[in-house]
Amino acid sequence: MSEENAPEKEQVLQESKQEQVQQPQIEEQIQQEQQVKEDTQKQVENQENQEKQEIAPEQIKQEQEVKEVIPEKQEASETQEQIVQKEAESDITKNEKTNEENQVKEQEEKQQIAEKGAETTTQNLDNLFLKADYSFPIEIKVCDPVQKSGGISNYVVYTIKGKDCFGDFETQRRFNEFFTIRELLLAKWPGQYVPPIPEKSVSTGSEIIMERTRLLNIFCMKMMQIKHLYYSEEFYDIFLRSTNPDINKQISQIPKQNVFAYTDRYKQAFQINEIKEISPEMIKKMSGVQSFLKLSQTTLVKQLEQTRTLSSSRKQLKETFFTIFGLNISEYEKQILQEWVPQNKLIFANPANADILELAKKIRDPNNNSLDKIQDLILIEQRDIEAFLQAFQTRDSLMQSKQKAEQKLSEEQSDLYKIMKGNSTMKGSFSKLSLEEQKQKLEIQLNETQKEVDQYKLLFQLVTDVLTSYTIDKFKKDKHQTYKSILADLAQCEQQYLEIQQQFWSKVQQVITQCQEP
Repeated sequence: MSEENAPEKEQVLQESKQEQVQQPQIEEQIQQEQQVKEDTQKQVENQENQEKQEIAPEQIKQEQEVKEVIPEKQEASETQEQIVQKEAESDITKNEKTNEENQVKEQEEKQQIAEKGAETTTQNLDNLFLKADYSFPIEIKVCDPVQKSGGISNYVVYTIKGKDCFGDFETQRRFNEFFTIRELLLAKWPGQYVPPIPEKSVSTGSEIIMERTRLLNIFCMKMMQIKHLYYSEEFYDIFLRSTNPDINKQISQIPKQNVFAYTDRYKQAFQINEIKEISPEMIKKMSGVQSFLKLSQTTLVKQLEQTRTLSSSRKQLKETFFTIFGLNISEYEKQILQEWVPQNKLIFANPANADILELAKKIRDPNNNSLDKIQDLILIEQRDIEAFLQAFQTRDSLMQSKQKAEQKLSEEQSDLYKIMKGNSTMKGSFSKLSLEEQKQKLEIQLNETQKEVDQYKLLFQLVTDVLTSYTIDKFKKDKHQTYKSILADLAQCEQQYLEIQQQFWSKVQQVITQCQEP
């Protein structure tokens, strides 16, 4: 085996020696080839650099010339329509930016006004509700109506004067200012009874003016019994004491309150720390009162007709009395008796008995018709019922506001869902934001709206609690007190009326006795 392989081994050794001898030659050849390649590459690079250096100045110059020529050609090629279109697009862009800026400013201003309004309200509540002495006996009276010229038409001003724990006051107000202050109180105190005022009337006759004076006086007397209304900023500070010639304008500039301010006002006025849940007893009490008031309205309509007939009959009787005893009998004595009786023996036609005529005038005085007070009692009762039913209506309006806030919340939740799905359809300032920015902004809005919804729920509970635990009971108590007060006033007026009649007939009897003496 070894002998057979010996020639092959020897052949392999020879080949290996030859390769070792040839390897340096091969390596040297490879190095030479690489050196040639490198030299060639350097020559090519040097030549290219030289060509670039020669071409570069001319190329730069040509490029500059091309750059200068291209804008001129582009400007020349633009048509007038393209220019107008660009200007229009620029204007639209500017307008959009301006609108967005205005919207942002408006939102900031609204927020500042709301914050300032809430702060002002809190300050005013601190100044009035906490400092006012509720035990101080308030005096207030509406009197002395005066007609004034107002350019296009005449108007009447009513004097309001009185005294409260902050001192004396006296001012003059028009009827429409009474109307404005009441509407404002209704808006600022949802669920609360605000005393009524007379209805609006185009007529300004003396009877209408006197009736309004009586009813506006009753309005103010009722207001002084409801301390949280009387000492509110709107009534106490503006209506009774402001020297601003345009009260309506001043009232219109009072910042609008949000649901949070309403809640704070209620808590402060009624000293409430815990808001109760609405119970079945509360609902039953409100339902019973509303049913009773609505039934009473029908009865009062008939009673008002009867009292008006009675009052009118009294006025007619007084006029007839004066016609007979103030005018006709005097003429009878002059024309019939004076032929046989000396003037000093006459009764009504004797100048010495002029006080009889003065007493007859007092009896006739239409402003002293005490039976008007019965008519006023029925009118007040009617308007009080309407006013108290308004308290339930303004309470219900809170639920409507809550439902609107819930609708807004639902829409915002739907928009947020679309954004999270990547299908945003938001418009306005939202459309320019990224989806993530839209999501963040909408989440903030959702949080605020949710707070508003929750606050409406609390306010509705709070108003219901106050209405059932305070307002209804006070209304019943004041109703009884008002009834007794008006009847007492009526009794006093009737006694005074009878006293004047007694003085009249006593004087007539005295003169007759004197005439019989020798």
